Amino acid sequence: MFRELTIAVAAVAAAVALAPSASADPGPMYPDNPGRYPTDPPGTVYGAALSGPCDNYQLFTFGRGRGGQPMVCHYIPNQWPPVYTGFWVNSYPLFGQQDIGAPCPGPKSAAQAPDGRPMVCLGAQGWQPGTLTGAGFFPG
Repeated sequence: MFRELTIAVAAVAAAVALAPSASADPGPMYPDNPGRYPTDPPGTVYGAALSGPCDNYQLFTFGRGRGGQPMVCHYIPNQWPPVYTGFWVNSYPLFGQQDIGAPCPGPKSAAQAPDGRPMVCLGAQGWQPGTLTGAGFFPG
């Protein structure tokens, strides 16, 4: 009896040990698989972190954070203590690369000029280079 039980346990253990593992790829941490989105302008930085440092605050300023959220690199001049980098902040939805003055979908939209400058939609004026903050529009 003991011999049959030992042989049965050994056979089951051998079958489990030799069976191919059925481990599946766990997939991305975020369901939308952040990466290249069709509305991303050229030069988009992937893997940006909200409030993290950045140095592309003049040209090619857009990035994508975790989960694909659009972000833009902003530099705040005259801060104290002095900081010589920009910081990633949330951006309006991106609409890729657009021509200056071209019609745009509406307010609270962001795009990039062919030369890499950030642009915002100003209604009837179309896409205009610059940034829009709580203090107003700053031409770029």
